[in-house]
Amino acid sequence: MFEKTLTDLVTGIRAHKRDTALFISQNIAEIKAELQSPDFFVKSNALQKLTFLQSMGYTMSWAAFAAVEVMSSPRFALKRVGYLAACQGLDQPERSPVVLLTTNLLKKELRGATVGGGGEGVYHAGLAINCLSNIATEDLGKELLPDLLHLLKHPSPYVRKKALLCLYKLFLKYPQGLRLSFDQIKLCLEDSHPSVVSCAVNVITELSDKNPKNYLPLAPAFFKLLTSSANNWMLIKVVKLLGSLVPEEPRLARKLLEPLSNIVKSTHAKSLLYEAVFAITLCLQYTKTKADGSKPSNIPEVVELCVETLRGFVSDPDQNLKYLGLVGFGSLLQSQPKVLHSHSECKGLILQCLSDEDVTIRTRALGLLRFMTTQRNLVDLITQLLGHVEAASGEYKCDLVEEIVRMCSSNKYELVAEFNWYFDVLVTLAGVRGIESQGEAIAGQWMDVAWRVLPVRSYAVRRSLEVLVCRGPGAGTNEGQEGERHTIPEVLPAAAWVVGEYSHLMPEALEEEGIDPRYDATSEGPYHALVQSMSAPTDAAGVNPLAATTQAVFVQNAMKVFAAACQRNKDAQGGMSLEKLDCSDGELFACAGALMKNDHYAESPDVEVKERAFTARQLLLSIGLPSDVSAATVDSIASTCRGASSTLTYLLTPEPMKPISAKAQKRKLAEGPPSPVSVEEWEKDVDWDAFPFLHEETPWFDAESNVRGSAESICFTKQQSAATAVEAGGGVGLDGFEGLDLGGSSAGPETSTFGDSAIAISSPQPPGASPRREGDPFYLSSSAAPTGRLLDAPGGGDAETAAKDSVEAAASKFGSIQLDSGGESDEGYSGAKAKKKKKKKVKKTVGLKHGTIVESDDDDDDRAPGPKRGSVNKESQNLALVDLTTPLGEDDVMPRNEHYVVPDRPVAEPMKSSTKKRDKKKKKHKRKEKAEKPEDAVEGDLLGFDTMAFGSTSVAATSAPTGAETLPAPTMAAPTTATSNPINDAFDDLLGLEMPQPVQTSRAMVQLAEVKTAQQPKKAKKHKKKKSKKKSADK
Repeated sequence: MFEKTLTDLVTGIRAHKRDTALFISQNIAEIKAELQSPDFFVKSNALQKLTFLQSMGYTMSWAAFAAVEVMSSPRFALKRVGYLAACQGLDQPERSPVVLLTTNLLKKELRGATVGGGGEGVYHAGLAINCLSNIATEDLGKELLPDLLHLLKHPSPYVRKKALLCLYKLFLKYPQGLRLSFDQIKLCLEDSHPSVVSCAVNVITELSDKNPKNYLPLAPAFFKLLTSSANNWMLIKVVKLLGSLVPEEPRLARKLLEPLSNIVKSTHAKSLLYEAVFAITLCLQYTKTKADGSKPSNIPEVVELCVETLRGFVSDPDQNLKYLGLVGFGSLLQSQPKVLHSHSECKGLILQCLSDEDVTIRTRALGLLRFMTTQRNLVDLITQLLGHVEAASGEYKCDLVEEIVRMCSSNKYELVAEFNWYFDVLVTLAGVRGIESQGEAIAGQWMDVAWRVLPVRSYAVRRSLEVLVCRGPGAGTNEGQEGERHTIPEVLPAAAWVVGEYSHLMPEALEEEGIDPRYDATSEGPYHALVQSMSAPTDAAGVNPLAATTQAVFVQNAMKVFAAACQRNKDAQGGMSLEKLDCSDGELFACAGALMKNDHYAESPDVEVKERAFTARQLLLSIGLPSDVSAATVDSIASTCRGASSTLTYLLTPEPMKPISAKAQKRKLAEGPPSPVSVEEWEKDVDWDAFPFLHEETPWFDAESNVRGSAESICFTKQQSAATAVEAGGGVGLDGFEGLDLGGSSAGPETSTFGDSAIAISSPQPPGASPRREGDPFYLSSSAAPTGRLLDAPGGGDAETAAKDSVEAAASKFGSIQLDSGGESDEGYSGAKAKKKKKKKVKKTVGLKHGTIVESDDDDDDRAPGPKRGSVNKESQNLALVDLTTPLGEDDVMPRNEHYVVPDRPVAEPMKSSTKKRDKKKKKHKRKEKAEKPEDAVEGDLLGFDTMAFGSTSVAATSAPTGAETLPAPTMAAPTTATSNPINDAFDDLLGLEMPQPVQTSRAMVQLAEVKTAQQPKKAKKHKKKKSKKKSADK
């Protein structure tokens, strides 16, 4: 049989381009047959081909046992193939039972390197160490940690550095081993061979990323290496480690400035140069002033050195070095925020990076702009960034908006000189598509500026009015402009709050012309247009429903606008306002009609929206407005609204809200909850003149404001029963109520009497409403909720405009900025990776929507599963919990697993009896004991894990020499015994361990032999007598 080699397999795959999968499947079947062969050469050839297929995505975990078999081959060439196949096949060693079979094989290979200190065993141990680092588990770490620590003293540096590097992989799986072996790792820093020292530095540097505090005692040793070593790669690790120790020990920062500066001045290696500069920037953050208030004398020189070095990185044409330079500047500016103000060349280089094709470089440069911004150049810089926003796409577009908001709002708006300009910037950003993730930030600034800055409030009301009113179809636009204006949905509640809270500034806001305050063609004025806008439950197109939170804010602030309209109309009647900006009776009538007909919010499925709508309706009914406003006259409605203007103003906007500083809020929180206030004290703060109807006699109150009837008379059950009785024509209700209907949803005007007074309540009945539910104010009608489509995708229709505008950018003081596509697209800003992410998100959404699990189309079982995420982070967290600052305790002992030695059974002295009956009774008694109880030789745990469970003690344990504890770990695994036991020998052969034991004879064995020889003639005589008795009985 001629097997295909690896070369034949590669050639065949290249030849079968059309049916590659079929060809590979045939070869996998051949490989499975070859692995059944007893020949190691055939198995090794099959594993070579399977290893190549594994690199193409086919799993080979099913061939792990065959890999272990080839690992045990005595030939080095075959053994190497087996170890490589085991590293790739055991991709999940914690779940594979085959890993247990490798324990003794790896132990044997590691111990084989210590026999002669060199030769072929050293390279076998190197293969075993490489394999162990890839398939390490917690159990393997416990078993093989002593052997690896013993190899740290091996005479060959090849073995020492491999064992040292493998320890890090064991610590990830077995973190407790770090405490047990850290002292021996520290000794490797003083090794005679530089490669071993470099490996020790690498291991400690990786460990310090998890918990730097553990390695503070090693700072002197690393400082010595920093000043004496000439190995650039080792110096990079040393600089990283010392930089991570500076936050734990700030006093170390001053001592590191001089040696790191010397490295920056002397080295030509870019990698070491960057690491040294970055470490200096970290040290500068922890370099405090001296006791007299002065800083160290070398600080300005060190800062200038860092700036010159980083400027060279940024000006380099290599994109990688340019990116590292921007990262270094970001770290330097944390401690020296004003260093760029005196280096105009660096500012120009950073501004040029904003026009770079690489989006990562643009993002890094964007993060440095806030350190270059002043009150003088803020407007110019923000104007240029707004041009970038229009041309950008993806995440970079959101980053631009976030940086614009951060630059303007930093330090309580200290750089903003004109807040009207800043509010225009917010309005511009609110109309940009594709930045919906920054909607909350823009809305927060929208409210905060109007809240804190008093002079800008009227302008904020004007722009908020423009945003709300112009979202209507065809409203607020000039000829030649598009009919619909895009606004981020999160901004609408902020605009509604500003208009409602400061609605008394409407006349001042509308003094300047240039805005058409009409929501649609039926708008009677600005107040009516606002009420129309905030009464519409959908977007500008009338399709997509607004969010429930937005609707709740609209309901509340529509009432505030109506209160301001009532007050404005009242002032106009008294001659206290200008005629041009008055609220006419017709506009007031239209506002009341729009509010009373707002049934969309009253039937909302959201509890908050429904409650606010119901409360607003009842408030309007309480001031005397009828349910059907269209049936009343304009003068009567206007007169009622003017009479209730003070009440509405007092309830809805008693006084403007004022900002509270963060310190005052913390102080108030520290004081705890306020003390309870009595009713009398609360009534003192209430302006009862705002409620004139309380002094009038009503169906519910008398002239002295006392409640008529009892509390039980207004319960919800009796209201429903009374309404039902009236609808059925029954006349008088319970407790004196005669057909009282509080629902406001009857078919026509009804009269309800309470005593001698009557109330007429009229409201339109929705179609299809049940007559039994007309009087129930808490009944949800079954009318269908308005359906709508989802909002348009962000950035839709903007790709072509962005592509054209990106080519032509306006010239500014920092040069012409051209935003080419740079690999950006509508799907994201980074090519293939963004597309893959988007595909994954779409699959996940579809799966959740339909209740199914989306899987790939290729269900080939030979495909290797994807790597599990999060496992490395969990291992690193466990390793970070290890505390090396505390000394080892009694429980911190190196794990040791030894074979249990079966003790010798004590032999009793031979009995010298004169009578034969006693001998027979003794023999019968012994036979019964043997049948009931097994021999002591087979009792106990053969592995010696539970030596305390047995009653007898080992003779070898008591007779062992006292110096056995000082022997090295490989010789301690199988202690020598005083006698050779057949069970121990068989178990050693099974595990493949060669344990030479000295042949010794004990006194007990001699006595046992003497007893056996003495009993042999007696047994022969008894046997002859039994035979003769049987023969006589047969005869």
